Amino acid sequence: ALRDLWHAPRPPYCAMHDAQAAAHLLMAAHVPLPPRLGDVRIARVLLDEGTHRTDPELRATAGELLGLACDAHPTPPGVARPQAELAVRAHAALACMRALTPDLRALELTRVFELECRLVPAVVDMERAGIAVDAAAFQRIADDWMREREQTSDPARIARLDKLLSTYAHWPRTFVDLDGRIRCQLHPLAADSGRFSCTDPNLQQVPSTRTAPGLRACFRAAPGHRLVVADYGQIELRVAAHLAPDRHLQELFAAGADPHRTTAARLAGKDPADVTDQERKLAKAVNFGFLFGMGARRFRGYAASSYGVDLDDDQARAARRAFFRTFPGLARWHERTAGLERTADPEGVVVRTALGRRKRFLPGRFSWSAALNIPVQGTAAEGFKAAMIELATRLPELGGRGVLCVHDEYLAEVPADQAEAARDLVVRTMVEGMQHVLGDVPIAVDAQVAETWS
Repeated sequence: ALRDLWHAPRPPYCAMHDAQAAAHLLMAAHVPLPPRLGDVRIARVLLDEGTHRTDPELRATAGELLGLACDAHPTPPGVARPQAELAVRAHAALACMRALTPDLRALELTRVFELECRLVPAVVDMERAGIAVDAAAFQRIADDWMREREQTSDPARIARLDKLLSTYAHWPRTFVDLDGRIRCQLHPLAADSGRFSCTDPNLQQVPSTRTAPGLRACFRAAPGHRLVVADYGQIELRVAAHLAPDRHLQELFAAGADPHRTTAARLAGKDPADVTDQERKLAKAVNFGFLFGMGARRFRGYAASSYGVDLDDDQARAARRAFFRTFPGLARWHERTAGLERTADPEGVVVRTALGRRKRFLPGRFSWSAALNIPVQGTAAEGFKAAMIELATRLPELGGRGVLCVHDEYLAEVPADQAEAARDLVVRTMVEGMQHVLGDVPIAVDAQVAETWS
């Protein structure tokens, strides 16, 4: 009955609360989500503007907006109690959606609301697919950690091994399903910026090869398939070039130039063609460190821990000055953002992403670095989500499917004989999705075909 309703000439607009949970039930019954969908939970999260981090339940929302108690209605004669409760919840979802829609329009949140609602089927498809894992190889790695933990006396190494053992060693027996795949829960709205988070297990935090050699290689394509592993290149700098805006940074990307090499040349006082790999490594730390307001002292620790570059205080301060001389549009953006608190209205400071997602800092709780970071990361997340929506439709035409997203990285599993075509499709779609929100700033996507995620 629902399938026929969704495919009617004029399908209805369907109001739900927590469409992600409902989609799992519908898809298990081989029924797709309705083509026109409004999610009360998504609306509430967006309208809260990051001021509340609790997940709004339908009962609380209905009580607040409508004065409706979802469980206080008498059961009509001849109707089972569970059916009556479901009927009340259905009525509440529709009434809440009607009540919230004017607010979404007033705050110009309709574009991002529609994006998040359209994303739901793609997220649920990915959750249901999961990713194949070699549980035996995973367990061997965990056993090696345990043996090393028993033999080492290095306190730093012991601390690292304890972290690996407590976080990951139980995954093969806890999370690997009977079909040899791990399935996580994805949360598209858990962060103020709109970036994904992940739980049960947190596959976004699988350590790198440097930290845990061999672990990522345990995640692999199913027999007869390959993984397409794709990642946006320098996406935060590209988004910042658009939002700031910074004309020089935009021109570098338009020319296909390397902003890290440009910064390195400014730091070293030499031609970009003469920059060494070590000088470029320092510039990479400079660009990513100072982009979101890092001070010189904190930058020293960041450059050392993330890039293996050791600087003294004077060198760190000189690097910061060079960064803002190289990209004056970013300097002006930092100054404008710092001034927001001085001109804030009594309800606080609001920053926005390209599609209008709002983050409100309540009075006395303004964070300059977060006010820089959230619009950039949020805009990048919106472009990525736009791409995910399209890939959920396009990949099945090649027999493929998305299996995991990790911040700016997308993993698809595809038949081996379609791997190159799928790689091209993923790259093209990720570029188109990001251009949907960034306009003319060129987008770079690096994609590899591989048997394992490594």
